[in-house]
Amino acid sequence: MKLSSPEKKSKRIVVKMMVTLLFGAWLSYAFWAVGISARTVLMPEVPEWQTYLLVSAIAGLVAAGRTIHRRPDGNTARKVVDSFVGWFCLGLILSVNSYDAAAYLLPGEIIEYESAYEITYPGPSSSRFGHCEAGLWIEDLRTHRKIELCTNKADLNGKIKQGTNAVWVRARSNKIGSYIVGYTFFHK
Repeated sequence: MKLSSPEKKSKRIVVKMMVTLLFGAWLSYAFWAVGISARTVLMPEVPEWQTYLLVSAIAGLVAAGRTIHRRPDGNTARKVVDSFVGWFCLGLILSVNSYDAAAYLLPGEIIEYESAYEITYPGPSSSRFGHCEAGLWIEDLRTHRKIELCTNKADLNGKIKQGTNAVWVRARSNKIGSYIVGYTFFHK
């Protein structure tokens, strides 16, 4: 049974809408995960980049294997390489920041601790071409790693009083890492 022209058009429209919705969902996840990763510290033993590259390589190898199995006509090597590279990149894009999202979403305990801090100007990179006005370095109690949080001079001037020499940090922590929920400056 062949589809008539209006049926073909409606099917194409539905497919385009689904692709657009999936792309929009992935894009919103990507922006959300980048925001989460700016406040997340992972445990030192988490093999973050090794996992991302492994997932990407597996996606690329599966796609290359499918291309070989289909036995494309002519220029097989180029089609296999194109398939591998395309799926490798897609796997990398989809897996980056997944550990940060997991550290944020998985259950854990809320911990509070005192930490020394350091303020740097300019702060961490906030976009491809810009930096935050100021950066606040805090050492996480669970991971024993430092994280630089994005802030600005006005916010710091409002929170830091004369004689302030420590910061009280509130973090949600689990086996993957810690997510910095908030912090307060105080004098000890």
